[in-house]
Amino acid sequence: MTFIVHIISCAQTKVMEGEASLLTPTIYYKPTVHFDAAKCTQEDLKDLVSPTDKVLTTICSKDFDKCLIEGACFVDKGGSVRSFNYHSRIKNIPRFVEVDLRRCPYGYGVKSTCLDPYYTIAADLSIYNVGDVVFVPRLVNAPMPDGSIHDGFVIIRDRGARILGQGRFDFFTGFYNHADKDNIIARLGFGDPYARFDYRLATEEEAAATRERRGYPGLKNSIIVRTLEEISKFSRTSALPVEGE
Repeated sequence: MTFIVHIISCAQTKVMEGEASLLTPTIYYKPTVHFDAAKCTQEDLKDLVSPTDKVLTTICSKDFDKCLIEGACFVDKGGSVRSFNYHSRIKNIPRFVEVDLRRCPYGYGVKSTCLDPYYTIAADLSIYNVGDVVFVPRLVNAPMPDGSIHDGFVIIRDRGARILGQGRFDFFTGFYNHADKDNIIARLGFGDPYARFDYRLATEEEAAATRERRGYPGLKNSIIVRTLEEISKFSRTSALPVEGE
């Protein structure tokens, strides 16, 4: 029995700083729901409900399922875009919270950290810590949508129910799902269930520099401004209305 426990313990030991290993990737994203009441019947409508039972918005059930699976979604109703995050399940009902687009436009990860597309991963928090930085050589020099080049460093800001074990990482890719041709990380193979890529934990100096560079636990203002501009492109109007107008 002692021998078996020892093997299990070793299998769950976190890769040490600077030590190379292989990761198993998947991709998750934040879908945009363009609500159209004509696309579903009255019986097929479903409410996004807050932890205090407030109805935040109403969408078609298939879109509700999409929001629940990905843990978040944008909802565009006639050009007015709002952002929602899954919060918890109370009385067996999924609960959501509305996200402040001017603070965390892509939504929240763990401990109210802001999701940062292409630089955020979800991991098993029984092995890793929120804020840990991982270096993935495969990402180095990858061209980003804003014209910058990826430096290979990603920050653990999230977790997932099926993201379990050492080296099991889910890469957040913003608006783009794993099948989208514009998803740069998917093109690099991170959506391939059979792919394995080298990784290591960043050194303390690398981790500190990465967190500063990405504005962790929030986002740099330049990233927020650029994201709001991109959200406008995904809505049905050319401008993103100020919430409450």
